[in-house]
Amino acid sequence: MSVSLIRLLLTCGFICLIISEHKGQNRQPKSDVGDAIQFKILKTTGDTLDFDQAYRSIDKFSFPEDAFNNTRPEDTYWILLDFKRGATSKLNDSIRYLKLNYFDFGEIFYQKLDSIVTRPIGQLDENTIAKRITSSKYHCEIPLDFKSLIQNRYLFLRVKRVKFIEPVTNWSFTYQQNSESNSYTWSDIAKSIPNYIYMGIGFTIGIIMLVYFFHFRKIEFLLYSSFVFFKIIYLFQEEVILLDKLHVNNTLLKSWLLETNSILIGIAYNLFILFYLNVKKEYPRVYYFLKVGVYIHVLMLVVDLVFLLFTYHLGHIYLILVLRVVSFLITVSFLVYLFFYNKNRISKIFLIGSSCFFISIIVYYYFNLKAGNDPMLYGNSLFLAIGSTLEMLFFAYGLTYKAFDEHLQGIYFKQEAIINKNKALRAQINPHFIFNALSSIQHLILKKKNTSALNYLSKFSRITRNALEASIDGQATLDEEIKMLNDYLELESLRFDHAFSFRVEVEERLVPLEMDIPFMITQPFVENAILHGLLPKTSGQKELTVAFEEKDDDLICTIDDTGIGRNNHQNATGPNQEKRKSRGLEVTLSRLASWPYGSGKVEIIDKVDKHNVPLGTKVVIVVPLGSKR
Repeated sequence: MSVSLIRLLLTCGFICLIISEHKGQNRQPKSDVGDAIQFKILKTTGDTLDFDQAYRSIDKFSFPEDAFNNTRPEDTYWILLDFKRGATSKLNDSIRYLKLNYFDFGEIFYQKLDSIVTRPIGQLDENTIAKRITSSKYHCEIPLDFKSLIQNRYLFLRVKRVKFIEPVTNWSFTYQQNSESNSYTWSDIAKSIPNYIYMGIGFTIGIIMLVYFFHFRKIEFLLYSSFVFFKIIYLFQEEVILLDKLHVNNTLLKSWLLETNSILIGIAYNLFILFYLNVKKEYPRVYYFLKVGVYIHVLMLVVDLVFLLFTYHLGHIYLILVLRVVSFLITVSFLVYLFFYNKNRISKIFLIGSSCFFISIIVYYYFNLKAGNDPMLYGNSLFLAIGSTLEMLFFAYGLTYKAFDEHLQGIYFKQEAIINKNKALRAQINPHFIFNALSSIQHLILKKKNTSALNYLSKFSRITRNALEASIDGQATLDEEIKMLNDYLELESLRFDHAFSFRVEVEERLVPLEMDIPFMITQPFVENAILHGLLPKTSGQKELTVAFEEKDDDLICTIDDTGIGRNNHQNATGPNQEKRKSRGLEVTLSRLASWPYGSGKVEIIDKVDKHNVPLGTKVVIVVPLGSKR
């Protein structure tokens, strides 16, 4: 990742820190601890017991430490709150707040006038009167008017715990003067700061990876962005308002979907590994292992949706536990394999990032499982936030590194393709030139012009040698091009018994030794000018001028002849001549289009006098100057 991106992430984290502190400062201070309320429990299976039956069975209620172990989703618990012992002396007519565990489903039974009234208090109940205490994941509070006590002593609760299993000894009930539903202490703020920083960094990285996906069109960016967003949603379920915006009013459905999100995390993570590390190609031994891991997660997702359809809460609870074990085994097995068989820098980056997160998970579970009163493992997530943040940073760096590495490889292969294409294009020019040269030598020998033949052969050998040397990279200096051009023109002049004159002009400010151009780029046009412009001319001056000049970082090559012009040549017989001319122009245009420093262009100008009589042809070749030696 770039330095600017790291600065952005740190700035985002700092802003989240300021927001969290400001949020804490606007909260009212936490109230006193409150007075504990003694309670007893009566466990039943199903909802067959009504209030009257429970009231008549007070003697069957037991203290939680005497008769109960862990909760189960199919069990219903009647709770008797007794305000007589240790609390009645402090009771008055003021309204206070009852603090209790935030049960999944629940009702409170209290007295109003001469009748018993019930109100919902479960977090999954519609129109619940309970309010979550923001500083606690497990507790809520309800307004308590002591005039509502049954026989001025009791309150009855009927509750169910369906989202997880916990010991009933975790339950506690207190009453206090002030509300805690909207209060934070500085200790609470300190615990929430890592979460806000993690959320800020995670959201930023997720957005960046999503942008990279649309730019690079690489599926691993989309998978990792999904993985990050799924983790944020899972870790901060209480803050997620998306389902509310979508008007999902079923609280049980919302809760189930948010917890099922942990399966989507596993699917996204395993698919990300497959594409990011190119496992099928680089690590074929574990490819099917990870693929089976994806199938297992998908199967779990389907099974969990079936559990949701039939509201089988216990199956959902155990499935999430099995999911943790399966994900742990898959991750550990792959990391161990990768530790011994990593092949490149990308896999090393992945190994470091995953190891950071894996170690943080171990530390997180170690401290939270020891507590015993945190069944959902909501405890201090500092280590988890640190490990997950490091993982995100390493993965984001690895993805960026991989994308730009592939981009550079693409540029390299593109350049190789251009070089190979240029070689193929030059191969279409050289055989034609060599054939003509050998024919000319043969012609001179047959006419017994041995001196001219030897001179011709010497110049031809020099051109051939230069062509072979330049064929390595397809380009030559302007100085080499001019020498080749002079040799070629002398050869053609010898070949046609000095039937035309020529000159090569170079602008004074040019430094031919320092300029690179495509090798023999002017040769096809010079050949056309001689064969199809000058030689067919029967009278008048036959002159060819080749000029080189620089303009706006481009080399301008001008081939100017005083021949018969293109229009007269097209009316002449000889289809081979037309074919050669078109072919030479086509090849040259292709070479200029693939020139690495920018596409060149060719302009052909028909010269005429004021009476529209042809005066010859001018060809202007524009070559971008991208390199000076």
